[in-house]
Amino acid sequence: MTGTIVAPLEAGELPDVASIRGMRLDQILLLTTGALVLVIVGLLTALSAVSTTSQFEEASATFTERTQSHARELGQTVSHTLALTSATSLRDNNYAFLTDVARAIISDNRNILRVQMFDADSLLVADSDPEAKLGTASGGRKPERNVQGAVFKNRPVFEFQEPLDYGSQSGKGLIVISYSLDELQRQLQVLKENKDEALRTTVRNALILGLGFVLLASVVAAIQSRRITRPLGVLTRRVMQLAAGDLNARAGQATGAGREVSTLSVVFNHMAERIKVLLEDVRSKAQLEREVSLARTVQETLLPGREAFQMGTMRMAGLVVTADACGGDWWFRAPLDEQRVVIGVGDVTGHGLSTALVATSATSGFASAMTMREPDQLNSQVLISALNITLAHLGRGEYQMSSALAVIDVQTGLIDYAAGGHPAACVYNRLSGQFASLPARGPLLGASVSSQYSSRQAQLRPGDIIVWYTDGLTEARDAAGKLYGTQRLGAAVQTNAQLTAEGLRDAILADVRAFSAGQPQRDDITVVVAEFSTAS
Repeated sequence: MTGTIVAPLEAGELPDVASIRGMRLDQILLLTTGALVLVIVGLLTALSAVSTTSQFEEASATFTERTQSHARELGQTVSHTLALTSATSLRDNNYAFLTDVARAIISDNRNILRVQMFDADSLLVADSDPEAKLGTASGGRKPERNVQGAVFKNRPVFEFQEPLDYGSQSGKGLIVISYSLDELQRQLQVLKENKDEALRTTVRNALILGLGFVLLASVVAAIQSRRITRPLGVLTRRVMQLAAGDLNARAGQATGAGREVSTLSVVFNHMAERIKVLLEDVRSKAQLEREVSLARTVQETLLPGREAFQMGTMRMAGLVVTADACGGDWWFRAPLDEQRVVIGVGDVTGHGLSTALVATSATSGFASAMTMREPDQLNSQVLISALNITLAHLGRGEYQMSSALAVIDVQTGLIDYAAGGHPAACVYNRLSGQFASLPARGPLLGASVSSQYSSRQAQLRPGDIIVWYTDGLTEARDAAGKLYGTQRLGAAVQTNAQLTAEGLRDAILADVRAFSAGQPQRDDITVVVAEFSTAS
């Protein structure tokens, strides 16, 4: 048995997989892993930068607050001390001394850039700045303690104001001390430079670390993707081989590729094996269908056709409607001599190919039995006994058959008939409208070679119609499960009695089809109609 089919399962040309565009799975895994590592490293770098910036900003704010607090304390101390020591000189209008004191303070403390004193009239009476003009107004300053930011000679300062009570009736004077913020800005600049350097170091280290992670991840992803994609590639090739018709294509063990890929390989192997079995079944079925078709052809060849057969005053027409491609029903008609005609009907138990073969053999055996003796020695009892012996030897008791045989004298209307386990033929006279039957008893044919059968005789009248049938007709069911039955058969015969033999046959079959409309045919159906008329 070969495992290769000539045509790829009759599914057309194989798909052009080479025209499929897109990245391979290993490339997708590699790019995805690299992108994921880069995103993680980028997020870590951004987090480190934010954390470093936050730390330096917190340190800068702390340093600024500490410096400002220190300057505030120093300014308040100096301004308060100066207010206590300058009250007398200001009361005595000793402005020169006050100026010297202001300049002495500046020279002793490099962070104090300027000292100003205003009298109760808000006029400048002393200033450490040589360029200042005494007697100028204070610029709207109120004689109260205050701290505010200002600029002196383009340099940022804190101005500390301290009221000066020197006993003037006009009110209080004011001392203003300008404290330099240069040191604070310098320290803040140093902190900023340190922060920038720390950020650069963090980013550089993160990039180096990220590059290392990317390289490591790329190597791991390449190895792992190879372990996954290699079995998938093998599986893809095996699928293409299977699609091309190679039923022996099998996938190997996908070790290390993951449970899903391993499961896919196992399922593919199972599927390939099942496809192979199914295709073998298809071949067998196709061969069987050819054999059934041949058997049906042989059976149809041996069975009489649809056309009516006329012999003297007798006109006969019959038909077998099988439930399957081949059936177990058969019927036969042939002249026995110039005056007599033989009609036979049979139903092998079951239906299908085996029963069809038995039915075909029975038909052939029936035809052979007619040649075994002289025509004047043949009657229905001899013919049915010979048919029983033939079937018993042929089926070895495994196949049995019901049958009804009749030998009719077409001139006198004398009918000699016998039966074995078969329904009695229905007789209807179209002139009188009366029903009768041809009852005959006997066992099923084929059970034993020693089975005994007897024949009976009856006289046909002009206008008689005889209907032989198999039980597939009367046992047909409608949608409610009701049987067609002999009463409906009689009604169909009576209604269509004026038709010819072939017309009545077709009318009965049409009626049973209408009765069981929509229901599957359960058994073979055979109807044979013979009409007897007066001699011409």
